[in-house]
Amino acid sequence: MENLLDLRQVRTFVEVACTRSFTRAAAQLHYAQSSVTAQVQALESDLGLPLFNRLGRQVELTDAGRQFLIHAEKLICTAEQARLSVQKDDRIVGPLVVSAAESLLTYRMPELLRVFQATYPDVRLTLHADLSCATSTVQEPGVDLGISIDEPIQSPSLLVQKLRRERVLALVAAEHPLAKKKKLTASDIAQEQILLTERSCSYRAVFERAMSQDGGRVNRVLEFASVEALKQCAMVRMGVAVLPELVVAAELQRGSLVALAWPPKPVYVYTQLVRHRDKWFSPVMQAFWTMAQQLIENPAKSRRESTPTK
Repeated sequence: MENLLDLRQVRTFVEVACTRSFTRAAAQLHYAQSSVTAQVQALESDLGLPLFNRLGRQVELTDAGRQFLIHAEKLICTAEQARLSVQKDDRIVGPLVVSAAESLLTYRMPELLRVFQATYPDVRLTLHADLSCATSTVQEPGVDLGISIDEPIQSPSLLVQKLRRERVLALVAAEHPLAKKKKLTASDIAQEQILLTERSCSYRAVFERAMSQDGGRVNRVLEFASVEALKQCAMVRMGVAVLPELVVAAELQRGSLVALAWPPKPVYVYTQLVRHRDKWFSPVMQAFWTMAQQLIENPAKSRRESTPTK
């Protein structure tokens, strides 16, 4: 009789695949690194194939590893379902991996994360900051839920819930020559250096589309991986910044940044909850999904409900 797969080894393999590191996997699982290495080697021995290429400190999945990961994640989900089916109480427990755009982690999610951890202290929450604003991270190994700032997401493999409409602004420092102009065209904007996020960011796409529709063309671009760096450069008059309003609300209130009178029609992206259609919607995922809907869709209500009564 052939040996059955060891579930602990499978779980360790998935963690290494997700973190791309034996060291980080050991820290997440609270194992010694030697134990993680031994478990993966034992699993590879049972399967008769290498699951990882070890390139110094770099770890990447082999073709066999990528194929096995698909089934390994399903196996872990099935085991979790089996455990919860006989659980004697209604506690929400277990791991949860959430991927979110940097701007949302900074400006939309702190209160959500605080309330979620206070409400569900037995959930082991892991956050992946997505600097690129891409939505594809929710389909990466080990990610349970994504929170994206994007144009409306349409994918047959994903389930999506819109939470908030986010206005995209063109901004300059208060001392910039364009700041006091009440009428602007795309040609006026095009004469300036444009401070933009990477091409995968949706608010860059809606800005460039608005420029094209208004007869303008972006000529000089300074590209950033970080919205915070982009914002700081705008405040020292390096050009016209393109950012969602939520990122610059404090600067607009202080007057250190000014929203330009362009584009003529407001343009928007959306904060959206995203999950894979075929992934088991565990009680932990359901709890976070529901709370995100409540607290991000209606933040004023969430603040009232989280304020202690005297």
